Amino acid sequence: MTGLAFAILLGLYFLLFPCKGLGVIISPRDGTKLTFVPGSSRNITWTFDDAKAAYRDWSFTSSDGLGSGLLGGIVSDFEPQTTTDVLPGVNIIKPGTLALSNVDQNYNGTYTFLLKVNGKPDDTSDVIVFIAIKPTVTTCSSPVTVIEGNDLTCECQGQGGNPAANVTWFKDDIQIGKTGKEEQTLTRRNVSAADSGTYKCVAESYPDAKFKDERLITVVVKLKFKPNETAIRLTPERSVIGESVNITCESSGLPKPRYSIIHNDTEVSSERTYTISKVNWSDAGTYQCTVENELGRNSKYSCLTVVGEKAASKKVDCESSTETVVVWHIVVSLVSGVIIGLFLSHIVSCSRRRWFINRKPGRSSEPKTADIDTTYQELDLTKINTEDNYQSLRVNAASYDAGNRAANDNDSTYTELNKTRDVENNYQSLT
Repeated sequence: MTGLAFAILLGLYFLLFPCKGLGVIISPRDGTKLTFVPGSSRNITWTFDDAKAAYRDWSFTSSDGLGSGLLGGIVSDFEPQTTTDVLPGVNIIKPGTLALSNVDQNYNGTYTFLLKVNGKPDDTSDVIVFIAIKPTVTTCSSPVTVIEGNDLTCECQGQGGNPAANVTWFKDDIQIGKTGKEEQTLTRRNVSAADSGTYKCVAESYPDAKFKDERLITVVVKLKFKPNETAIRLTPERSVIGESVNITCESSGLPKPRYSIIHNDTEVSSERTYTISKVNWSDAGTYQCTVENELGRNSKYSCLTVVGEKAASKKVDCESSTETVVVWHIVVSLVSGVIIGLFLSHIVSCSRRRWFINRKPGRSSEPKTADIDTTYQELDLTKINTEDNYQSLRVNAASYDAGNRAANDNDSTYTELNKTRDVENNYQSLT
């Protein structure tokens, strides 16, 4: 009935009051997007010119699109006419105020104020109303562990809030980064120990504690360190020929270290565990576990003993394996030493021979003056005794000359001994 009366008044207005000019609407001072707390009563006020001559009405469209319709209006300066068919708690106050009472979620939507002149739409103004709902925060699971030097990212979402929640990160009550709508990502580059601590994500749809949600997360920054507590485990340590054995490296380090298993100076695996499915005699010996990361390395050793199937059979362990290696080292060392010694001896011998040749004095180049009998060319002075038996041949030569000069003058070779010594104290010639 109220709607019918309003329509009749509207028709009479356009008949009695022709167009007198254009009306201009001024939006509410609070803005065009308003948030109301459930159960509260609020007014939305528009202003416009030519208030006495204009016709105006208010309509509503729900945010979910399920409800819409005319809320009421004013013809010229008559009393406002309202309808409760759409929203029960709505009143109109002259000249341009819409009063909402005891609002709930049904009041979420768009309110349109329309000004008509001479039966044609002249101007409109929309105001969106949100009935506040508390958001729910979802974010990373706590604690968040990150390695020193890496990047940290954690997304926080404020879901289900009305209006869309403002999402902000804090640490020690200091805001980090900007505020996002419904979600915001926490980002820390190249983290260090200073980035450890408690972070808080806050989602707020209305500046009231009732409409705010928050979550705390703990960030743990693991500092890098070189490998330590390294160990190597043999299972079993005493292996029977033909059976299997597992060799496992264990260590701690950050970043995660690289592993290497070495047997008798040869790498056999780059994994933490090395499995020998069928053990042979050659598998016995020392195994080395080496772990390494960017900060350093560490190693540990263990011995694998291999035995035969019977208790009294052959056994190979680290000691016997080491003895074999040592013997070979000794043999190789001895052979190498002999070869090097012979080579050096040859070099020294050649050098000495060349040195003696260079030091030997040259022979005299003077020509011989006469041919002599070489029988007594040299006389060794070492044979001279105390009785001077060989002091001179000159006396014997004289005696010989006295008795036999006539007959043997031409054959005498004992006329005179000239004592001319060389370097070796020998008498070189008889003259």
